[in-house]
Amino acid sequence: MAEKLKILIVSDKFKGSLTAVEACEAVKKGFTKGCEKLFPSKELIIHALPMADGGEGSLDVVERAIGGDKKYAVVSDPLFREIKVPYLLRNRLAFIEMATCSGLQLLKQQEYNPLKTSTYGLGEIIMDALKKGANEIIVGIGGSATNDGGMGMLKALGYSFLDRRGDEAIDLCDVYEISDLGVTDLLKDVKFTVASDVNNPLLGVRGASFVYGPQKGADQDMVGRLEAGMRNYSDVCETYCGKVCRDYPGTGAAGGVGFAFKLFLNAEIVPGWQILSKLTYMDKLIAVADVVATGEGSVDDQSISGKLVNGVCELARKHGAQVWVFCGENHLDYETLGKAGISRIFETSTLAKGKEDSIKNAGKYLEKIALNAATFLTRL
Repeated sequence: MAEKLKILIVSDKFKGSLTAVEACEAVKKGFTKGCEKLFPSKELIIHALPMADGGEGSLDVVERAIGGDKKYAVVSDPLFREIKVPYLLRNRLAFIEMATCSGLQLLKQQEYNPLKTSTYGLGEIIMDALKKGANEIIVGIGGSATNDGGMGMLKALGYSFLDRRGDEAIDLCDVYEISDLGVTDLLKDVKFTVASDVNNPLLGVRGASFVYGPQKGADQDMVGRLEAGMRNYSDVCETYCGKVCRDYPGTGAAGGVGFAFKLFLNAEIVPGWQILSKLTYMDKLIAVADVVATGEGSVDDQSISGKLVNGVCELARKHGAQVWVFCGENHLDYETLGKAGISRIFETSTLAKGKEDSIKNAGKYLEKIALNAATFLTRL
C-alpha cells in the first residue's frame, strides 16, 4: 500500500436520517479510526465533499461552493399554503431548489396526493428571482410532491390553461387551450438549466406517473388518471408550442416539470451531479484519490441511472480510482454493481436491528461500517 493514502468522501444525504454533511462526517470518522489502528505509519489524507444531485440539499452544496446571497420568497407550498423559502442569487445567476417549495418533505404522509399538489410555488420563486435581476436560473428539481407537468409553475409565470368552456383548467385532463397573454416580459432572454436526478421520459411505463406517482401517494387507479391527464396535457402543450419533446430524457422528472421547462422555457436538462460537480471541482478531487467513497440511503436502479452514485462512478472510471459505496440498503446484485463501476458496497442494514433502528442510528452504523471497511485498504 502506498505511503500516502488519499480518500475522497462524496456522499449524498441519507433520506430521513442524515444530511450529506453528517453522512460524510460519519464515514470520515470510521475511516480515520480504522486506518489509525491498522496503518499507524501511513499518512492518511481524507477530503469530505458533501454532495447532492438536484434534490434536497442541493442549495446548501451550491452555497458552500460558490457563495452568493441567500434570498427568501413567500410562496405557495404544494397545497397552496403560504411558506417562506430560500434560494441563492450570485450576481445575476439564481439557484433554486424545487424541494423547498414543492417538495414531498413539506407534506405529512396523509397529505400525499399528486392529483391535488401543484408546482405553483416554484413559479413564484422564479418570478421573485426574475424581479431581482436574474437572467440565468438553475433549478434542482428532485424530491417533488407533484405530478402536474409543471402547469402550476407555468400559471405563476403568466400562462393560462383553459378548459373547453374557457374557464381555468384545474386538472390536466381538462386542458383544452393555452394563452400566453399574461406571461411576464421578464422571461425574455433568460437562460434556464434544469438539474435533474433522473432521465425518465414524460409518458409511459417509465414516465412520471407510473414510476414516481406511487411514491407521491398515488394508488393504481390514480396512476391511470394521472397518466391520462398527462397525455392530454402534453398533446395540447406540444400543439401550442409547435414542437414535441415528451420523449426527451428528463422530461418526466419531478412529475413532468422537466417537460414544462424544456417545452416552454427552452431549458437544458442536465444530470444534477454534473452541475454540482463542476461547481465543487469534484472531477479534480477524484483525479488524485486512491479511493472514492460515495453513498446514499438506498442503492437501486435509479442510483446508477443518473444519480450521484452513477456520476461518481463515471468520473472515477476516467481517473482509475476505486469506488466504494456506503448505504442503508442495497437492492442491486453484484454483477450489476460491477458493471456500474462499484468495487465494494457496505450496508448499515447488516448491523441494524430493523429499518427504524437503521434510520434512528444511521450515523453510528455508518461510522462502524466505514471502520470495518478500512481493512480492505490493505489490498490497494
